[in-house]
Amino acid sequence: MKDFKECRLFSEYRLLYSANDEFPHTISFLIKLKDKINIQSLTFAINMVQKRYPYLCVELKKDENGYYFTKNNRDIILEDISKNITLNSPDSNYHLISFQYSKEDNFIKLNLSHAMTDGIMSYAIIRTLLYYYITKAYNVELSKENIRLIEDEIPEEEFDDPFLTFKKMIKPSFPKITTCLNVIKENKLENQKKLVYHLSINEKELMDFVKSIKATPGTLMLLLLSKSIKNQNINNTQPIMMNLCLDLRKIFNKPLSHQFQVSGILFDFDDKLNNLNIEEQIKSIREKVKEALQEPKSLETVSLEYNFLLMLANEKDENKIKQFQTMLINQPMEIMTGNISYVGKANFGDAEKYITDFRTLAGSPIPVMIEIAAVNGKFYLDFIQDFEDDRYFKAFKEELEKLKINYEFIDVKELVLPKMKQII
Repeated sequence: MKDFKECRLFSEYRLLYSANDEFPHTISFLIKLKDKINIQSLTFAINMVQKRYPYLCVELKKDENGYYFTKNNRDIILEDISKNITLNSPDSNYHLISFQYSKEDNFIKLNLSHAMTDGIMSYAIIRTLLYYYITKAYNVELSKENIRLIEDEIPEEEFDDPFLTFKKMIKPSFPKITTCLNVIKENKLENQKKLVYHLSINEKELMDFVKSIKATPGTLMLLLLSKSIKNQNINNTQPIMMNLCLDLRKIFNKPLSHQFQVSGILFDFDDKLNNLNIEEQIKSIREKVKEALQEPKSLETVSLEYNFLLMLANEKDENKIKQFQTMLINQPMEIMTGNISYVGKANFGDAEKYITDFRTLAGSPIPVMIEIAAVNGKFYLDFIQDFEDDRYFKAFKEELEKLKINYEFIDVKELVLPKMKQII
């Protein structure tokens, strides 16, 4: 297995520089199992994760040339779910990853700095964790298919940052920015708690409907969230700009990359699109997705991001970096009204039958977002908003009901994410 010693940052700069107390840019995944958590087996599984993912077991350091990761041989922290853990600090043994558990309700929690990786890589970690945990806790054999294990010879592609090896960068044109509808400012919902509404939908039933209108789970939820927001702001004159997360690995053709590789496809949900029937709406959205994944649009996307990351990586003036932080925090809420993130089917293998609930928690300056996960025969939706008013969630449920999509509302909780020690 290739060893990891150190590497310079690049893809990580955007979210590291924009992390603050309100938006730490950390993500959490909560996996609820059917039985009580076995601490010894979980400790064993975390040790296996630490061995399998050396490039994620790092400490963040700085010298005259900027930031870099070095190998962190300290144990990844495992704590009770009630404890607040600050990543990149003594709390986490200076790791940007940690685990927690709950004996009361059978949850295992994975915490990560979003600057270091994204949902696709997080799913790979969870597959490894569950494989080792379940084989140990239940003394059973599970299929190893699609699971990254410690006996693997780790391919170079897992280590390398695609932004630094991509050969097709072009000189991008900079798009005109139009300020969009911000539902917090529009409805005076500032300075409120952030909430997460959690619900589930039968996977087969939803997929049958999705296929009937030639949609995907992501494009359908984008459409329904767009309608929910538009119907609650009928007198609004600003554009409703909706974002669908885009996996850049598809453009780079680097499916094994571990870095944060998320961009987005922006949709203006205007009256023209709103007045189409649902099949035409989905067709319009999917055509834009297809366009985003093909040249020249795909090259514009990665080249814009590359140039911006290069600027961040080369900047040494701390005052200018602080200005970048302000811009990076404010920009998403100025250009995106809502956001949809769907990693794709979890494919946790034989471990899925042990899972009874799955939650994806993330924070962002975008006021409303939906995280979608498909696990063990269910779609789990986490409707995340930066305010307490429930009008948009109610409107979203109404859109589901109009389409006769059955759902189970599970609960609503305050959004609590692990803190991240800031570097600015």
